Amino acid sequence: MPENIFPRAAIDTRHRAGMIGTLFDYFLDWMRKRGYSISTMRAKMQSITLLGKYLERRGIRRIAELQGTRGQRLLSAYQKHWKSKGCWRRSSTPRLCMRALEEAGVLNNRGDSNRPMFFQISRYTTYLGRQRGLSESTVRSHTYWTERFLKFLGCSQGARHLPTFQIADVDRFVEREGTRLESGTQQLLAGALRGFLHFLYLSGERRTDMSSLVTSPRRYKLQSLPRVLEWEDVEKIIDSVNLSTRAGPQHYAILLLLTTYGLRAGEVARLRLDDIDWRKEIIHVAPGKTGKDLYLPLTAQVGNAILAYLKNRRPASQYREIFLLTCAPWTPLKSTNIGYVVRRHLDLADLDPPHRGPHLLRHSFATRLVRHGATLKEIGDLLGHRDPDSTHIYTKTATNRLQEVALEIPEIDHVE
Repeated sequence: MPENIFPRAAIDTRHRAGMIGTLFDYFLDWMRKRGYSISTMRAKMQSITLLGKYLERRGIRRIAELQGTRGQRLLSAYQKHWKSKGCWRRSSTPRLCMRALEEAGVLNNRGDSNRPMFFQISRYTTYLGRQRGLSESTVRSHTYWTERFLKFLGCSQGARHLPTFQIADVDRFVEREGTRLESGTQQLLAGALRGFLHFLYLSGERRTDMSSLVTSPRRYKLQSLPRVLEWEDVEKIIDSVNLSTRAGPQHYAILLLLTTYGLRAGEVARLRLDDIDWRKEIIHVAPGKTGKDLYLPLTAQVGNAILAYLKNRRPASQYREIFLLTCAPWTPLKSTNIGYVVRRHLDLADLDPPHRGPHLLRHSFATRLVRHGATLKEIGDLLGHRDPDSTHIYTKTATNRLQEVALEIPEIDHVE
């Protein structure tokens, strides 16, 4: 049983009362395992108790009711209320509470609120991943646009049958969404709809295949330049890290991985402790967008940075991912967290490029290789490109004269 964080018996008893209070000990144990301090645990339990009283006053008597439509509506209203008052700690309580209850198995995380718009969506995502070989992020993108389209049609949650629609309905949806999207994103939207319409035909849901009728704006190959930084500016970003701060060693290791290998944000976030072979000095990058394993040489600078983070700043955790949040709960970083690191140090380096994401560093890395005389094949292998044409875009950024001294390119091994 977790330690008693409320020394006074009367206070402890008050927190154990009611529907939420019956899980008092579980909530404490859940937070303790995720690295919350005693003071934070006290504050969180006070917020959870307040949430429980709010729900009971509005007629919620059983935990299971939180998964129903009424429970979800009350949780959403509670969250919005405290957000409007600028009280972020209390506004985040419903999310923390639901997450803990789902992990405990008290609530089913596949409840009504998480059901797909159409029962065939789960089969569709399996088709995209296994038969078409799309990456997890691409599958999420296709699913996102597909469900927006189904909502547009008036499809109800978990529907067994699709509403009747024609290509004119598809065109209206594309036109409505397209007004707020750039041409590249419009193409992603159109591609997602074509994929879903073709799936409906293959699965027998539609008698005709309307996928070829979906139009998207013409976008010419290599029509736009990738945004890049001069390498001196990239070095300013790395130099902006203060290694004496709590987050410094982690940020330094992340930025080195992005700039030394040109990794994607998701590839950095997914790196696991087992992916580094310290004896052979190799980093394994798990299959992501390209579906290929990539093995990169572990440079001394990157290795030392990761080791310093692991020894001095990474908390003990059940997770095998290398990079964890710097405050409780100590869960693995996501791509969005990697993006924050890049934006944070762009600001510290006093740089304000039009695009501020991790791909800015990837593009800058590739452009530097072109300017130092690396072949497109070498660059494509290092970046893990599946299509050689993906590398050609970087030749447009190398407008400066190629330097005579070539940059040493490490050998790359692929496992199909």
